Amino acid sequence: MRMGRIKEIKEYRPPFRGPQTQPRILCLDFSPELPGLNLALGGIRRHAKARGWGVATFLRNEVQAGAVPSLLARLRPVGCIVSDFHGDGHLPPRLFGDTPVVYLDTPGKVKWRGAMSVVCDNAAVARAAFDELAAGLPESFAFVPSESLRPWNAERGAVFRALCAKARKPCHAFQGHRGESRQERLARLGSWVSKLPVRCAVFAANDNTACDVAAAFAAVHRAVPRENTIVGADGGDTASEGRDISRISSVKIDKDLSVWLAARMLGDIISHKDTETQSATFGPLLVLRRASTRGHGRREPYILEAMEMIRREACDGLAAATLAKRFPCSRNLFERRFREAMGHSVLDEILHVRLQQVQVLLARPEMPISAIADFCGFDSSRELRQLFLRRFRCSMRQWRKDRFK
Repeated sequence: MRMGRIKEIKEYRPPFRGPQTQPRILCLDFSPELPGLNLALGGIRRHAKARGWGVATFLRNEVQAGAVPSLLARLRPVGCIVSDFHGDGHLPPRLFGDTPVVYLDTPGKVKWRGAMSVVCDNAAVARAAFDELAAGLPESFAFVPSESLRPWNAERGAVFRALCAKARKPCHAFQGHRGESRQERLARLGSWVSKLPVRCAVFAANDNTACDVAAAFAAVHRAVPRENTIVGADGGDTASEGRDISRISSVKIDKDLSVWLAARMLGDIISHKDTETQSATFGPLLVLRRASTRGHGRREPYILEAMEMIRREACDGLAAATLAKRFPCSRNLFERRFREAMGHSVLDEILHVRLQQVQVLLARPEMPISAIADFCGFDSSRELRQLFLRRFRCSMRQWRKDRFK
């Protein structure tokens, strides 16, 4: 490593404004491309504040492994949280000496013996994707690993294939090749999807891969979702390299919980509490149901249009009767066709979208429970409480408490 780079880091001033006697934690190796980066760092700062810590943050392009001892000597943090997002072991535990460190591993797994880490439950991600795809009654399934071919690909793929086998459905698998260019991969992917049967449901290991699969289907004139359906994973709002994620259903991973678990684990280490477990797990929060899984029998264009309207307007108070008036048929006919296509009523779909948003807001501890009904299109908090209790078998307060216990 060049000495000039170390000097540049030593001169960096972390975003810490409190008194020098206040304990602080050091957050390292966060990638600027990390989905939900601001949310993750904001969650760490929120949990740190509750413990009376300050926070200093260095992104991946701001720190090199050789500079870590110098940073520790200068900043004297009480502990560190490291996001090994790239899964390449950029900052191994030996660099931190006696300073406690927890790896926020999204979604790979730390391999170093004895390293404290928070890891994604990839089996739960695969099960959520399978359940969403299976709801469309496909005749077969397929799995596409991400371009990176990291270990979590294999975990998600293995569980997904096992679920397909249990359901006695064939599962086609796209084989990743190390060292190939993106253009070569997309060309192979296009040829592969052209040979998939109609009504094949595809689980892509992450959202970027799902976008590539959708583009490959479009290139060979296969309609999504009328002929094939797709689910990705991660649940971000944007994808890299210009990919359009707005129509791709996705298993939304509970990143806010992962941050909270990392902060709690670090706090336990610092306060010398018993830490028998070396890792904690987090999994899916919910499935963001978008256009790419509204398949099997959804050939009526106005049904797909209605689903898109529900996705956009459900939390603004959209009613089933109001939606039916927008289409050139009677309400009874519209309701019957919708149920035939989707397997449930218009009201069920509206409530599904609203409750998804309720879960998203409950996952943010700063959001008052009493205000959630207004943000999600319910007439009153009482109506929401009763519906939530029937659907999830617990109160909203208990649901939040169970996540952050």
